[in-house]
Amino acid sequence: MGYWLLVIITTGSIPLARAMARERNRSSRRWLWVAVAVGPLAPLALLILGDAKRPAQAN
Repeated sequence: MGYWLLVIITTGSIPLARAMARERNRSSRRWLWVAVAVGPLAPLALLILGDAKRPAQAN
C-alpha cells in the first residue's frame, strides 16, 4: 500500500511542478524532469524559489 501511495504522489507532482514552473516564468521542461527525479520535492522547491528574475528562454 505504501509503495503505491508513493507512486501516485510522485506521478501527481510531475504535472503540478510543470504548471507551477510556467506560472513562475521558469523552464517547464526542466522542472518536469526535476519532478521525475525528486518527486514531490520539486513543487516545494518551486515554492521556495518563487518567480524567476528573467523569463525562461524556450519551453
